[in-house]
Amino acid sequence: MKSFGLWYLANGQVDDTAEVGSGVKKSELSTVNEKAEEENEKPEFDLHINFWSLEDYKHIVSENIPCLDIGIKICRYKLIDKLTFFCPFKISENNIRDLAEKMTTKNNANIIFNTDCEIQTKDNYTIVEVGEEKLLVFPLDQVIKEVYSVEPIEFGTGTKLEFKFQNFQKYVNSNEELEKFDTIYIRFRINGNALADNIYFDSEPLNKSFESAFSGTRMIDFKINEKRNIEEKVRAEIIVNHEEMAGFRRVHFLVMEPSAYDVSSFDDLEMSCRELEEGLWDDYLGAKIDFAKGHILAYHWKTKGCSKNFSCLVKVNYSKTKGSIILMYAFLVVVLGIISSAIVTGISILASHLPYNLASMLICIVVGVGIVLAGVYRKKKSK
Repeated sequence: MKSFGLWYLANGQVDDTAEVGSGVKKSELSTVNEKAEEENEKPEFDLHINFWSLEDYKHIVSENIPCLDIGIKICRYKLIDKLTFFCPFKISENNIRDLAEKMTTKNNANIIFNTDCEIQTKDNYTIVEVGEEKLLVFPLDQVIKEVYSVEPIEFGTGTKLEFKFQNFQKYVNSNEELEKFDTIYIRFRINGNALADNIYFDSEPLNKSFESAFSGTRMIDFKINEKRNIEEKVRAEIIVNHEEMAGFRRVHFLVMEPSAYDVSSFDDLEMSCRELEEGLWDDYLGAKIDFAKGHILAYHWKTKGCSKNFSCLVKVNYSKTKGSIILMYAFLVVVLGIISSAIVTGISILASHLPYNLASMLICIVVGVGIVLAGVYRKKKSK
């Protein structure tokens, strides 16, 4: 699987004589960055990833499932001129949903940060208090123009979500209530068919028609800032533009799966598991989770310290039963019984005209050819 990416352009890495607009020079915006360099400070990032893949088990009936939720917390965000989140496949703005509005309610904030939060509103912006920390929620749909954009890369198949903080900082610096906040939080959702084969794939063994009609294996592979899995041209562009890969203080990766599934990982990461509470996540997810189908577990992996990248490979063994499959197998049993009876009858009829061994051989040849042709047809149809 290819890797997602997160990198930024620091204020001090741009032309000091360039103007942002309204006569404001980049050198004025880089004052904070120069002071930070003296103190050897850099922006710090926390990453929260939620992957919902409950569509096969019919816990959720929604065209937006499966989906991938991305949460980015940035401490000392004022040191950043532009932030880029790189998606290694093609998506459009229709595949991206801003989750800032979901964080305006206390219940949603509590379940996102897994603690009791307080919500404030200041000048069209939401403040979330997580313990002693206050986060300024950064919505994609800004009152300020040209802050957020979705751009396909000129080469390859990736997409860049760009956050241009310079205009946002100008607005914040003119607002006494917002200026004191130095940590922002961005959260959005990616959905669509492009997630398949880019973050997960289903593995089907050769005996699919028998055992795997009721079971299967799904591999979920999430990577971010894994340089060897990012196209060389993209990495070269980062260097040319004097941009820097984000380093992560903490990474939290959650995968939601039915409790009946067997989930395991292949990484040396700390893992925990908890049950999702019935009805608690419906508003956040935008769809009702049907707990009558079974319980849902949230598998949680997190890093133990600062890291420059993150990857987690998860294996999900699942079982499912469909009425159509059961009916098909019952039908096949009846058909096989009819065929067996027909074979015995055919041998008896031919035996009255031919030797018994010759009659049996002819019947077996006809049945064998029929099975081979049926297998060839099914193989072509599965392609």
